[in-house]
This record gives sequence, C-alpha cells and structure tokens, in this order.
Amino acid sequence: MKIKFHYLLLFVFGVSLIQCKNSKTQELNGAKPPNIVLIVTDDQGYADLSAYVHASDLCQTPNMDRIAKAGVLFDHCYVSGPVCSPSRAGIYTGRYQERWDKNMGWGPGLPNNVSTLAEMLKENGYTTGRVGKSDYGTNYHNPHAREFPVHHGYERFIGFSAHAHDFFLLDEEIERTTPDPYGESASLGRLWRDTTKVSFEDTYSTNLYTDEAIRFIESNTDGPFFLDLAYNAVHELIHQVPEEYREKWDAPKIPNYDPLMGTYNEYYYKYTKVGDISDEGKRKLYLANLNCLDDNIGRLLDVLEEKGLMENTLVILISDNGGEPLTGANNLPLSGSKYTMHEGGIRVPFIISWPKSLPQGKLYQYRVSALDIVPTCLQAAGIASNESDTFDGSGLIYPILNDEPSVKAEEPLCFKFGKQWAIIDQGWKLVYAEDYNPGWRPITSQILLGANSGKLALYNLNEDIGERNNLVDVEEEKARELQHKFDSWLEKMKAEHQNYSFWSKGD
Repeated sequence: MKIKFHYLLLFVFGVSLIQCKNSKTQELNGAKPPNIVLIVTDDQGYADLSAYVHASDLCQTPNMDRIAKAGVLFDHCYVSGPVCSPSRAGIYTGRYQERWDKNMGWGPGLPNNVSTLAEMLKENGYTTGRVGKSDYGTNYHNPHAREFPVHHGYERFIGFSAHAHDFFLLDEEIERTTPDPYGESASLGRLWRDTTKVSFEDTYSTNLYTDEAIRFIESNTDGPFFLDLAYNAVHELIHQVPEEYREKWDAPKIPNYDPLMGTYNEYYYKYTKVGDISDEGKRKLYLANLNCLDDNIGRLLDVLEEKGLMENTLVILISDNGGEPLTGANNLPLSGSKYTMHEGGIRVPFIISWPKSLPQGKLYQYRVSALDIVPTCLQAAGIASNESDTFDGSGLIYPILNDEPSVKAEEPLCFKFGKQWAIIDQGWKLVYAEDYNPGWRPITSQILLGANSGKLALYNLNEDIGERNNLVDVEEEKARELQHKFDSWLEKMKAEHQNYSFWSKGD
C-alpha cells in the first residue's frame, strides 16, 4: 500500500542510533527529552484521513496530513477495544484492560496499582495536562475518583468526565434547566477545570479545547510537557457543528437541544440516528465536523511551529476506535464498525511525528497497536522500563528507524469485549461475535445485526483485509491453533483479576 505523498526518507538526528530493545540510555540525541502531544480523536473512520491512499473521495484532512508528512503514517494499527472506554484504558496504560476488567466490557475503570503515561512522565520531570474527554467507563463526574484526571498524573485538566458531551451547551444555566444533565450516554452543561466546574457560553467544544491546549503549550515552552488532547469530535452528536462548516458542506440543519423538547437523554438517542436524513446528508455532517476538527489541529500545529517547538515535539494522533456508521463515518475497505470485532471496529488511523529524530513522509506497514504508545513515549523520553515485563505493547522508535517489526508485532494480539472476541496472529484472524447483547441500546444492536454471524470466522488478512472470505471450514487446523492461543490468553487475563484494587467512595 502506498501513501499519497512520496518524500525522500530523511533521518534527522545528531548521533548514530544503536538498536537496543531494553535501552537504558537517555534522550536519543543526547539533548533534552521531547515534548509529547497525544491527540486522540473520537470515532474517526479508517478511511477518514486523507493521507491514506484508501481515504474516501471527499475526505479532507490537510492538517492531520501535515503530521504524516513530517513523520510516520501507520496503516496497520489496532486499538485494544471497539469502543471508547476500554480502548482509552489501553492507550493510557500500555496494558490490556482485560487484565483487570472482569466484565471485559464498557467499564474497565482504572486500578489504583496501574500507572498511566501521565504519571510516569510526571515522575520524570514532565508538566502534564489533559484537555477534553476523560472516559474509563466508570465513576463519571466524580472529581474524587481514581479515574478523574488529576488523580492519575495530570496536573491540569479542562474537559468532561463522561462517555460523551454536548458540543455547544457548556454552561450552568442549561445544566440547571435540563431534567437530566447527566444523561445515560452523554452529558451537557459545565466542564471541569481541575476539580471545579466552570461555565462556557457562545463557544464550541472543539474550538474551546484547542484554545485551552494552546494556552497549556504557551505556558510551558521551556518543557518538557505532556499534552493529552482528547477531542470528542467526531463522536455523536455529529450534527453539532459550527454553522460556517455546515454551510460549507451543504449539510442538513438539525436543531440543538432545548429543555422544552423533553429530556436530554431522549434528544440524544433521537439524534444519534441524525433523524431521518439520507446517508448523503449524514456523511456531509460528518465531513463538516471532521473539517472543523482538522482546522483546529492545524491551529495547534501552527503554535508549535511559531514557538520553535515542533522539531523536538513527539506528536501522536490516533482514533480511539473505528468509525460509527450512524454518524456517517467511513471505514472502507474494512468491514464492520465501532462496537464490532471486525477490522472496522478496531483498526484505526495512527500517525507519529518527531522531526528531530524520526524519518519524515514514511509509511510503516508492520502491525502495531495503541498499547505501543506508552512504551514509545517512554522510549523517546529516555525513561527506563522493562517493556517485556510491564507493558503489552513495545516501543516503536527503533523499529521505525530500522524499518522492522516491533517485538510485540511477532506475538498474537487479542481482544475481548462482552461476548465478542478476536485474535490476530501472523496475518491470520479468528473472530467470534453474537448479533445481540441485550444490555446495549437499540442503535448499537442495529450496527451489530448482520455484521456478525454468531459463528467463528477465520480470515487471512494478508489477502482479505475486508474479511469477505471466511476460511474457518477450509483452514480448520489454523482455526484450532488460534482458538487455543486465545483461550490461553483469556485464562491468563482472568488469573490477574485478583491482583488489582480500585477506588471506592469510602476512600
């Protein structure tokens, strides 16, 4: 697979680099450690990044493409879960969330005895901040919980603690007049600044989060800093987008919530389906939202460049899971979507740039995962760790430089979410999923229905990335082999559940 831009491979570093998978060395170039900016987008489709050759025709993400042109684009990256909460637990810890999540579902939480990337960087001299979404699937809206950002390594936090949040309604008045400001799946009203609720009026959350991220950068130009910028775009409600973008894309106009309409929960569920508009209209709303997100990422990159910080800043961009079709996202050529164990649910856009030390304009095609982010950041920062014992991912700096697979790429990658599970090993994938989980809301069930057969399926991803040809009856020995490996992994995860403790309201 080729990316749309082709550049001379540039290695920009001061000293020769020696491959050392358990390196105890300090900074790669003998200088101060890099700043780290981690941008997590929400429900961005696999085809919704225009740097990819498989990008959808109308997709325009020139600023995300800037990161790819300045660094490394990955076309074979997996997250550890097909929905927000478990995936983010994996992103921020570098560990399978199944190690502590007994239900292996929506609410993994964050154990007391599992360190996050923010904690590890803070302990090593980084100033840390999170802007935007915080979601581990449990203890929402509680500023005392372990899951709340200021209690797991973030010195500054501005954003929300929930699965989703209204993009426009961020003030105390709407919170007071709404029957259910903390809806079942989403909330509205004030945001958190550290542990205090604050109102914002006449703004839009994607713009606001970028403003706050820029303030954080401008306050920490001496570095090193870790900025975790977790946008809630392009999550539902996808019709909530500034008017200038809606008009630009000629997208349908849908009214924003008013308490006179009833509960926020009813409104949210009604418009997660974006009314009864056409697929074309839904796609336009998505692209308008994506356009706004990309412009904001561009503003952030501009500041890094203006402040002379870009050269020694590690910028990482990843989606927390695959795109959701009910928002108009596009995961082609993959099958499936968010909520499913098919490739479209767990294979995501991923980019890393670090102009000082990594090649520019490179396409890296070996398998990687979001579990690699923590060890990669520690590796770049020169923070010693025993990756093989501590993390389920491995550092990507040296594999990128040597154009070779990472240590973990040679091992099976496993997934468990409710009754669904999958294992990927050496290009083969065994997957099992059922059509319906009665605890899920109706629209989720509609996504699963038809995407999963309730039977085992085996795919050769090297030849069938779209999972069209089920080989389970042809390659029976391979299916048995993968089933055995998955069962062994699952037993290992279950055996560890007793090793973790969690925050409770009495703490």
